[in-house]
Amino acid sequence: FELRGGWWGGNSMSAELLSALFKRRSDVDKGAQTWESAPQKSSADASHLKGLEFSSNAPSAQEWLQQLDITPEEDHLAEALADGLSERRESLPSHVPAISAKDAERLQMLTEAVAKMQREFAAEREGLAASREELERREAEVRSREQALQAEREEQRRRKEESVNYPQPAWLENLEGTINIGVVGNSGVGKSLLINKLRRVRPGGVGWAPVGVNETTREPTKYPFPGHPKVCLWDLPGAGTAAVPSDTYVQDMGLRYFDKVLILTAGRFTSMEVTLRAELERHSVPFFMVRTKVDIDVYNNHEDNQRDQETTLREIRQDLRSNHGVTDAYLISSRDVESYDMPRLMQDLFPGLKRQLDAAAPTFCPGAPAWNDAWAMPDALSPVLSALQGRWTDAFRAVYLVQGQQVHVTLANGQRAVVPLTQAPGQIFWCSRWFISDDSITKARRSAELCWVPTLAGDAPLVWWWA
Repeated sequence: FELRGGWWGGNSMSAELLSALFKRRSDVDKGAQTWESAPQKSSADASHLKGLEFSSNAPSAQEWLQQLDITPEEDHLAEALADGLSERRESLPSHVPAISAKDAERLQMLTEAVAKMQREFAAEREGLAASREELERREAEVRSREQALQAEREEQRRRKEESVNYPQPAWLENLEGTINIGVVGNSGVGKSLLINKLRRVRPGGVGWAPVGVNETTREPTKYPFPGHPKVCLWDLPGAGTAAVPSDTYVQDMGLRYFDKVLILTAGRFTSMEVTLRAELERHSVPFFMVRTKVDIDVYNNHEDNQRDQETTLREIRQDLRSNHGVTDAYLISSRDVESYDMPRLMQDLFPGLKRQLDAAAPTFCPGAPAWNDAWAMPDALSPVLSALQGRWTDAFRAVYLVQGQQVHVTLANGQRAVVPLTQAPGQIFWCSRWFISDDSITKARRSAELCWVPTLAGDAPLVWWWA
């Protein structure tokens, strides 16, 4: 371009400006990146799917999952749930401010029993007059039954009055003979994934709770356990919003009507969650304080501060104890259900499961024929393959559902195929051309991005994202 005189201030200023512009261009060129207008074709495309047999007639992901065998772990859980329902029967937990049909029946039976004893005692009074000790014994027995009747009437009266201040939500019905567990926490703490893991629902299977950063619970949502529709986990909205005010959260969510409540956080518990804990404690509602995503904290603290796992977990517990008064937090990772406090949470949440896994319990009989069946001792997945289990996607909107050593692939156009994975010590291979290792899985837990390393120099890495 050409700079002339005039309002620019003359040729001297023009020369200075021109010099400054060229210097600026030189600085920009040094720090700039060059973008090709016609870049070479990258191998980071869908070519890794070529050669696979895709068909629209292949089973869908849900159909494929339903064809897979149920694992022994799921059998243990099913038995634990059945035990819980059997113990629960038709009665309600003592902290529920409501009267069940069983409660009313018990009061009626107690009333009739006391009335019968009173009549019998009156009829026998004359015959017992000669035996003062026997008379006193029968009087004490009748008086004890009358006191028990009065206590039961008072307890049911109190629960009826409290049900006015804490009404049962319309969406939480049929409490008798059911087990309901509430899951409380703000968006992003991992409620949906935990609900799926607790119920042993395979990713993408029937009843899978949607998972993702954009999944925000606005209404209480029920998720029954597969095969046990009377045992339900409830995804409840977080408190402290205009739609769900903190002051009336316990009443609005009907938390006193739940058998148990899980309070989740992915960092520190908020003042609202600490207040909620105190409210549940005051009403004797069993609760569990759960700290999620600790695997990410373990990884970050190791990378940033060279802390090992035990040190990180100890620091988290100390912080929760010192700043929130939480003395028994469950530190878990829903991505790694065999580690941290997840097994302890499962056993405390479902006591029947603890009995099923207790070597001293009558149901645990390794010498019995059933325990020698092939299904009773399944092949354990390697750490890398175990962490790979779940639902993934890529830039081409293909969905990869990993179950065991097989992957169900669904393309964006609906075509489907099942692809086997191959293993080597410490590695998993995709189509024999890309592999991942324990280091790949560790990074994926932090970023939700899994990078498959190519074995051939001409191939580019494959990237999957946790879905």
